[in-house]
Amino acid sequence: MRRLSRHRILTVSAVLLAAWMVAALLSLGVGSVAISPGESLRLTVEFLGGDTGREPALETILFSVRLPRVLLASLVGAALALAGAVFQSLLRNPLADPYVLGVSTGASTGTILYTVLAASAGIQAAGGLSLYGRPAAAFAGAALTIATVYFVAGRSDRKGEGSQRLLLAGVVMASFISSINVFLLTSTSQADLRGIFYWLIGDLSRPVDASIYIITGLVAAGAFLLYLMSQSLNLIASGEEDALALGVEVPRIKLRVYLLASLVTGSVVSISGPIAYVGLICPHLARMVLGNDNRILFPAVFIFGAIFTLLADTAARTVVAPAELPVGVITALCGAPLFIYLLRRKGGGW
Repeated sequence: MRRLSRHRILTVSAVLLAAWMVAALLSLGVGSVAISPGESLRLTVEFLGGDTGREPALETILFSVRLPRVLLASLVGAALALAGAVFQSLLRNPLADPYVLGVSTGASTGTILYTVLAASAGIQAAGGLSLYGRPAAAFAGAALTIATVYFVAGRSDRKGEGSQRLLLAGVVMASFISSINVFLLTSTSQADLRGIFYWLIGDLSRPVDASIYIITGLVAAGAFLLYLMSQSLNLIASGEEDALALGVEVPRIKLRVYLLASLVTGSVVSISGPIAYVGLICPHLARMVLGNDNRILFPAVFIFGAIFTLLADTAARTVVAPAELPVGVITALCGAPLFIYLLRRKGGGW
């Protein structure tokens, strides 16, 4: 494997972080009240320095409405893109991503079940238990889904067939679980059904509660642990027998990676819904530029996923203004053609 310098990793990460800052400034200025990037930057610097109150209307728009949305879109995109890169590396298939494998849909089922049960038990949405319960339920749904997909796909001795069977099982499971989600929602007395169905497409317009801090911590911890296993995933991707010969505990590493990827996915899906194809688009585009080495791919995809989802959400809230589209509509419009292209080009494998 080609040597990879720490300088290159840091340089690529710094360039992408700068690109994210530019995208964030542009997004902060777009909306019913237009704010120039220079004005957004000036107000942000003053806000960070504690010099506030000079322009209360603009400050409210920037820091109470748009900035939380920018940070939420970035967090969700970074998590889903990283999970997609992990699944693609582990399955050695560019078509794998949390949405295609049904992991995102399973996480949404866990969230819906928790919401329904919490409402029937009288647990307040902002209660202490809810801060942990919703992300935990989403993680359980994601983990159970990927375990079911593996069980349904079964084993295959032919090279490449196992990956294709997993993808097919994931697509079937996602369709099945989606119908369960619709049944759960239509059989409850939720007043805001339209908003909930938007959430099922992938939506960032709904307000979040204090659980966002826990979710951010889970995503950060999961991303860090996955990065620590990036070299082991490189060796597994080159061949499991070779990896075993080099001392990699393949079964244990695979189990940990699946659990961590499910945790990262479930955490953000619990607040954003199952946003389609972020985990497909971002890793594929990053590999075209940076190659397959996970040591540089994982941090690059993490930041690039934040940029892509931020830009997609900006388009979703402005393209049909004053109305808004779910961000999942924009990502699906971008991701579905890429999925078809990869399917025809790759045939379901590397």
